[in-house]
Amino acid sequence: MKFTADRVSLLKVLTTVNVAIGQKSPTPAFLNFKITMSDEGLQVLGSDNDLTITSILPIKDGDKELITDYSTGSTLISAKYLIEIIRKLEGDKVTVEIIDEVIAQISDLKSNFKLNSMKSEEYPNLDLMIIGENVELKAEEFKKVISQTSFAASTKEIRLILTAINVKSENGIASFVATDSYRLAKKTANIEANDFETNIPVKTLVEVSKLIEDNDVTMYIASNKVVFKFGRTVIYSRVIAGDFPKTSRMIPTKYPYELKVNASKFIDAMARVSLLSVERERIVKLSMNDDNVEISSKSEQIGSANESIDLYEYSGGRFNISFNVDYVSDAIKATQSEDVILAFAGEMNAFKITAPGDDTLVQIITPVRSYY
Repeated sequence: MKFTADRVSLLKVLTTVNVAIGQKSPTPAFLNFKITMSDEGLQVLGSDNDLTITSILPIKDGDKELITDYSTGSTLISAKYLIEIIRKLEGDKVTVEIIDEVIAQISDLKSNFKLNSMKSEEYPNLDLMIIGENVELKAEEFKKVISQTSFAASTKEIRLILTAINVKSENGIASFVATDSYRLAKKTANIEANDFETNIPVKTLVEVSKLIEDNDVTMYIASNKVVFKFGRTVIYSRVIAGDFPKTSRMIPTKYPYELKVNASKFIDAMARVSLLSVERERIVKLSMNDDNVEISSKSEQIGSANESIDLYEYSGGRFNISFNVDYVSDAIKATQSEDVILAFAGEMNAFKITAPGDDTLVQIITPVRSYY
């Protein structure tokens, strides 16, 4: 096998596929790129067995030749070293040639490297079938959905199901729900698809949202996997088995207290007041009545702070509630709105954060007790 490729274009493909390759693996082959040269182009594959990515560098892109002087074949090359070599080379073109099936020679007009390689037959068999219920989303819409929900998923694998975003389609409406049991983010979107439900690892969705750039994405939902296809790249991911929590129980139905504030000013006020809160807790109290809205914090060891909110609309009478600053700030930022509405059901009931005029996104936060 041999090929000469445009270095920048090759590096972009390698960087995309490298997302699926871990730093360590009990299967040595998974530390390698599987590279296959054919008349259709150069296919690069990487996997950690949970996440698999394939991407193709075509022979030509329009009138520009990306690959020349090639002979077909397949090999395994260390992902760590190949990507670093390609990144450091200075030439516009790079040539890769496999010698005696065990040596990968990588060179430009100036530098020359030889890496040990492996036969492609040593790579584990992977399920690369593209099957399942397909859902098409615009790149901008997909990125927005993930940015508005992913932060609420759990980062701890104690309850693995909470490290996923639950994606459910009913009657042409898809809901994306993430929760760590203390907060919840739910985003809905209109789609054309049959009903389905699956739990996709949040890490997968975040990586896909980074990689799609301006390409629209098609998701294929199967019973044990999800496939994302965009441009010349395909991403395969396991799904997380199990029943996602019945999150509807977390959402109150009536909210007698409602506060509308400027998003950035409210976040800034919370940040200032929380300077004197206990660092690991980051708790503040929100006190409201018809004449005043105030944020405060108090620490026996440090001191106290309070700040009045200037611009607001409030209805509901006297009300106090305490909460984690980071949870509320994350939820407000996710709305991507100039103003936000905080709706409260009771001092120890979960409360809702929404953007005015947008019923596609709901953020739910669990309050905490404070003793001042």
